[in-house]
Amino acid sequence: MTLIPDSWFSLMALIMAFGITYFSIPAIIRLSLVKRLYDVPDARKQHGQRISPLGGMAIFGGMIISFVFNTAHLSNPELNSTLVALFILFITGVKDDLFPLTPYKKVIGQILAVAVLIFQGDVRLVSLYGLLGVQELPYWISVGMSFFFYLGIINSFNFIDGINGLSSGIALVVSLAYAWQFYAIGEQLFLILALSVAGAQVAFLRYNLVNAKIFMGDSGSMVIGILNALLTISFLKINKIVGDHIIFLNVDAMLYALAVLIIPVFDTARVVFLRVFVLRRSPFQADRNHIHHALLDLGFTHLQSTATLVGVNVGFILFVVLLNDFIRAKYLLLIILGLAFTLSQIPFWMKRKNKHKMNLS
Repeated sequence: MTLIPDSWFSLMALIMAFGITYFSIPAIIRLSLVKRLYDVPDARKQHGQRISPLGGMAIFGGMIISFVFNTAHLSNPELNSTLVALFILFITGVKDDLFPLTPYKKVIGQILAVAVLIFQGDVRLVSLYGLLGVQELPYWISVGMSFFFYLGIINSFNFIDGINGLSSGIALVVSLAYAWQFYAIGEQLFLILALSVAGAQVAFLRYNLVNAKIFMGDSGSMVIGILNALLTISFLKINKIVGDHIIFLNVDAMLYALAVLIIPVFDTARVVFLRVFVLRRSPFQADRNHIHHALLDLGFTHLQSTATLVGVNVGFILFVVLLNDFIRAKYLLLIILGLAFTLSQIPFWMKRKNKHKMNLS
């Protein structure tokens, strides 16, 4: 039994994750410079100096220590599988940050981590909660869809980590959006996890958003990716069983989750489609077809690009929250997808227009 009120653990999780991450980063930056462990600029990367790619070490440490410490008084049967999965991804990410792996070797690490969560922890998509008329999923379909979802979200955060603050800023929005719902539902375990993620991101943004001194690297982006996927699945499952405290109807909860993840999911889906079906190459072959690259090409700074995309993500969340009681789910889904597609094309349309004007001149 603990004498500390339950509500204090949530606040402590936020503060502890922030503090550990914030005070770890300067030491990691110094270590990277001394040991020459830095990211060297090239033709595709935007930075012009050598910067440590090991911010994921501080993010991982801040999140894990805060979460484990502040949930010691709670029943958490999924903790072991979650920690094992996170360590597998973290080690894979650190290896890639220091000695780059081929994309397929990274995927093997991702598959191992996801397999632990699905088969040992049984943390998986068990239903589509009425979206498109689909409810409970047969076991192996559930497993397949869960693999696809986890791997998609992991790589989506890895893909958007191309400019200062973007992956971390979106992760902050996602974690706070779910923290809000877990608080309303009264689910303290995942509220603490969401706030641990949020606290670490706020601290990291201090060193990455303006005049970046460190990058999160794959060790950071993949870990926050799998944690945000875990928060999503947990939100959907808990929302279904909380009864009188339910915030959304089940299908509306699916739309809320889509809105929360709209930037990484839609940008990644768009880029993968272009690479595979238009350019006929590997989906993991890096290019400059992301939305954030288009914004940079239009003259936006890193800060302006990140603020724009984070603002759009928040706008989608508020859009769903305000309209889910007034628009039927199937129509709201179409509106979300149509709006996302239209907004994603605007920067590229503006680029083509500017290029056309330059050619004419």
